[in-house]
Amino acid sequence: MRWYRALTVAQQRILAGLAVGVIVVFSLLGWSVWQTLRLTTVSTPSPLPTPTPGITPTFTPTAPPTLTPTPSPTFTPMPTPTFDIAESGAIAAEIAGARGVWPRWTTPLTLVDVHELSAVYEQRSETDPPLALELRPLLSALRLWWWDDLTVDAEAYAKRCAALYVAETEELYLRRDWAADRAILDAQIAFGYARAIPDQYGDLPALVAEAPTLDRRLALLAVGDGDAMLSVLLRANLASNAAKAKTLRDAVADAWTPAWSVDDPLLNGLARLSLDVGEGFAVALHEKGGAAALDEAIQRPPRSTEQLLHPERYASGEMPLTLPPLAPDLGKDWALTLEDTLGEAFLELALLEWRNGKAADASDWGGDLLQVWGGPEGRDVVVLQTRWDSAKAAARFYTQIVEALPEAFLSGPVYTRVLPDSLPAGQWWDGRLGAIYLRRTARDVILVWGNDAAAVETIGALLWVGVDERP
Repeated sequence: MRWYRALTVAQQRILAGLAVGVIVVFSLLGWSVWQTLRLTTVSTPSPLPTPTPGITPTFTPTAPPTLTPTPSPTFTPMPTPTFDIAESGAIAAEIAGARGVWPRWTTPLTLVDVHELSAVYEQRSETDPPLALELRPLLSALRLWWWDDLTVDAEAYAKRCAALYVAETEELYLRRDWAADRAILDAQIAFGYARAIPDQYGDLPALVAEAPTLDRRLALLAVGDGDAMLSVLLRANLASNAAKAKTLRDAVADAWTPAWSVDDPLLNGLARLSLDVGEGFAVALHEKGGAAALDEAIQRPPRSTEQLLHPERYASGEMPLTLPPLAPDLGKDWALTLEDTLGEAFLELALLEWRNGKAADASDWGGDLLQVWGGPEGRDVVVLQTRWDSAKAAARFYTQIVEALPEAFLSGPVYTRVLPDSLPAGQWWDGRLGAIYLRRTARDVILVWGNDAAAVETIGALLWVGVDERP
């Protein structure tokens, strides 16, 4: 028996398969060699041209092709900040050290260019309008609104701003393309980090949103703004009255106040009011009690701007007075549209405007109440009740108001100053565009004006009993 007969059927099949595979491989290899030899041919060189007798061949060189160079792509380098981004962390640490308290959490830093910052600011102005725009009804009632279309100039703002802190998101935006003065960049970054600290340690944003009066709201804003401004001054080792402090303060204001489509002293003063009032308050507290006194003011904010302008009244706990509202019967077509307390800081700013920039003094303010009624066909009547800490202070305010009347509230001619019989003692101006009634009793000064003389007279008639004497 031959050897392969001893194999099983399966083994014989495997062996046969291997043999067939070997044959197939060698066949493919041979076919490939044959194809290569068949396709490879030897080229026969072309014979050289035979020159014609008597004719000299000419050769015309061919001009080389003209190559048009391809312009290299233009690369615009991304603008870079004038300092290492890591330095912002060092600034934050310096602010915390100067303030004497460390932030509770990191303030996010977002890099933007001037166009992106403009968009951020414009969007923020829509969701959280600047104070002047929010106060338009009040300013109109006070005859302090003169613009048909007042808007913020987002582009102008972005050009002057290097760093912007947004309290709503607790985020700091930093211009990566800032190429102006490095000191401005440094100051605005420092203020941004400093402004985040009182928001983190207190509940200022929520309290501002819930503030029942303008006076209370301004006081809360000023606590945070003043705390931050003092931190910037402490970091720079500058006293508040130092010459360099003004430069630093102006740099901060460029990032913290709106850029308006018009330039106006009232808008500028209102924009900086909380910053200016708050700084004086923070400096006074720090001189007496250091960082602990600032911490207390954040936890127990002042109740009025009077307490900021007179820190000793904050320390004593003196509260603003609450004045009783009037309830005149003006007819079914009239309705109370606004009721608010202005406060000492805003009232002094308004008085300055009413007096066309002449010195104004609203110190020793005790309380006020502004009420506005709207009637048919655009008619209105406004009452401003004020109470002062002394008869002397009331007399001073009365004198300043008289000097501003009637121009401050009537833009047209005055026909008569004869006091109507229905009114108690006081002064009266009646003209084509409305009327004004002014009355002082002891510590109270009450001013009524409007474009409806009959409504002014109706409210004035309620004042036969002085505010001091009413329950």
